[in-house]
Amino acid sequence: MLKAMIDRILDLAEPHIVNIGCEAYTDKKLNHIPYELTANPLQVHTLTAILDYITSGCDEQEEDISRKFVIHVENQKTVRLYHELNSDKARECLLEAGIEPSRFPFGHWLNVEEFIIQMQSHFVNSWAVDALIKLVSNIVDESSVITTDDGKTQQATARSGIALVKKEDVPNPIDLAPYRTFNEIEQPESSFVFRIRKGDKGIETALFTADGNAWINDAIIGIRDWFAQEIPPELRDDVIILA
Repeated sequence: MLKAMIDRILDLAEPHIVNIGCEAYTDKKLNHIPYELTANPLQVHTLTAILDYITSGCDEQEEDISRKFVIHVENQKTVRLYHELNSDKARECLLEAGIEPSRFPFGHWLNVEEFIIQMQSHFVNSWAVDALIKLVSNIVDESSVITTDDGKTQQATARSGIALVKKEDVPNPIDLAPYRTFNEIEQPESSFVFRIRKGDKGIETALFTADGNAWINDAIIGIRDWFAQEIPPELRDDVIILA
């Protein structure tokens, strides 16, 4: 209790500035009071919201702001809209667009039913998705015992493994486009390795990433190109896109 009171008294004391050589020091932390007020950023979830804000000019009606807009594509899931530096050398963040797309469980073994559901939920529909679904739909867990008996000797052969009911040709690695970035742009494709095995509970399938996350750069470039195309020609000189 006493220590808290002493700390409170010290906090209320005025700071002391000491000049040592050409440098100035203070015994308290001082916060700079900005010349210009800045607003808290609005939270949005689409690229279209940022575009609408720029083209509508709603806030420009209240204040004459001549600084350019800066669109910063931070990554495939986050885009921020700023004004250029103000007199305090600070950038005002106007909007933050962010998404958290649901992810396919890459690298995890799934049973056939789970795999089919996940493929239909997390990937852009394509011939590759259809081919994988057809392939796993035609997989059977082949377990049987074959006996032969000629009246003198009897033989029993046990078979256990995975077999295809129908032959399906699927390239491996295979190119797929999961939903991993904003819906306004074309989802980037990347390569995946498809594997099948017989697990303790039956047939298991899995997809493994095989592109070293190169798709992230493709998504960032796709977002940049979307803004470059969608921003009206008369406003393009007022918008800087950083990606």
